[in-house]
Amino acid sequence: MEIAVLPTYGSIAFKSGQFVVLELDLDSGPRRSAFSIVRGEGKGIVLGIKVAGPGGISSLVNEMSSPIRASVAGPFGSFFIIDEPSNHLFITAGSGITPVRSLLDPLMEQKQVPTVIFANRNAENAMYGDSFRALHNKGYIRLVEVFDRNVRGAILKENLADTACYVCGPPGLMAQALGALSECNVDESLIRTEEYGLDMGHNSNGQGQFVWANHWGGARLINHRAGDSILNSLLEEEVPIAHACEVGVCGACRAIIVEGEVLCGKSLMKAGDETYTCISQPRGSAPPVLRPPRGTRKDIVSLSLILAAIFLGLWWIPPGPGFRAMGPMNTSHGALSCDACHKPAEGSLRQQLGHNARATFGMHDMDFVALGHAPVDNAACEACHNRPNDLHPVSRFREARFSEQQKELRVHECNGCHGEHQGKRVANMDITFCRECHSEMQVDFDPVSPTHAVLIERGSWETCLSCHDFHGNHDRPVPDRLSAGIPTERLLEYLDGGSDPYGSEKHHIAPETTKPESP
Repeated sequence: MEIAVLPTYGSIAFKSGQFVVLELDLDSGPRRSAFSIVRGEGKGIVLGIKVAGPGGISSLVNEMSSPIRASVAGPFGSFFIIDEPSNHLFITAGSGITPVRSLLDPLMEQKQVPTVIFANRNAENAMYGDSFRALHNKGYIRLVEVFDRNVRGAILKENLADTACYVCGPPGLMAQALGALSECNVDESLIRTEEYGLDMGHNSNGQGQFVWANHWGGARLINHRAGDSILNSLLEEEVPIAHACEVGVCGACRAIIVEGEVLCGKSLMKAGDETYTCISQPRGSAPPVLRPPRGTRKDIVSLSLILAAIFLGLWWIPPGPGFRAMGPMNTSHGALSCDACHKPAEGSLRQQLGHNARATFGMHDMDFVALGHAPVDNAACEACHNRPNDLHPVSRFREARFSEQQKELRVHECNGCHGEHQGKRVANMDITFCRECHSEMQVDFDPVSPTHAVLIERGSWETCLSCHDFHGNHDRPVPDRLSAGIPTERLLEYLDGGSDPYGSEKHHIAPETTKPESP
């Protein structure tokens, strides 16, 4: 049967051949199972489901008469078409036909005629049987039906030169098909399989115990029920472990085998290997020892807290800097409280430390973020000093034509010129900085004496501020003779934090933000 899955929000994007994990709340508790995507439908997807037995998800959805709410994880899987070969052979049985049905569409659109070896108990029991027979009769596919379990014989009859092979179905079919493909010397790179993780079953050969070790030296002996997964045994013992899909795809529950053997899916894993606990069972004559991989969320949080404790200790314990200013406040900033400029950074301290720890270990390629307080940027300065009549606003210096000045001088930042905690008015620029942008300036009908052209030719850049207030906030006439301007000595004193030589009349006055009163 087919069921439609519609998302609450947005749409579900997938590739042909992928599957999702469906979770429903049954009377016995939450149950999860993997189902292949047959096709997309609107913003949702259509799943192919074959009833596997009473009491499971497939049985419940087969009996439902109205829509139900479910949780969906995925899409997962890499059961995709191999592009290079000219021919394609699909070997499947039972509900394994579902992802095959999805993969046939793009091949048929390309006018290819893939071969499908489809094994079932009988013709009536074949899922999508009538549909596939119709495609065969119309020449879209070549269908080979097997009802005697002899899949090997059907494979050996095929010419597998330049052929990609895809295998999906029960464990018995998988083993028989892969064995036959090996006999035919098919290169492993031309074989794709879909197993959806391990059907755990009830295998009496499973070890009854395993050891769970953590990074800090502790170890715990865990009892294990035959046929169950290592993940379920850990959860029953209330051992914290990340997990999500529970079908061996997402990798959230992975663990490292320290000693012994573990059966992961259909592969026997040994010491040093990584295993997915949701599809694993302990094996061997002695309980295997497993531990979580390094770099998990818990490890990152723990390391972040340790680093934070060290950092705060070095910060507060003498002669640590503490939360003291790095130097004297700049001119007119003496009455400001620290929080007037230093605003809290986004996120909690735990989130900030976790993000930076991941960046340190290369777990993502994003930049480091600020800890505690955000860096003081232009927005903090413009909160007090934003003026609509500014002759040189920082926004102007963000233009592409000033890219070199941005790179060398940081003129697109308030602190690029003024700095802070240096006890000055302009800390990072000398008095000749006007030449960085105005060296090719021309003034038509220049009334100034001496003219701007003469001053530029002489390289007298220190004279610019003698007449011109850089930001234009002072309410004063601009002199037309250099002799009426402000002497260079007074300008240097002003930039260094001295009294204002341009006068006290201003267009806009910055608001006063004072330090909080002592309790």
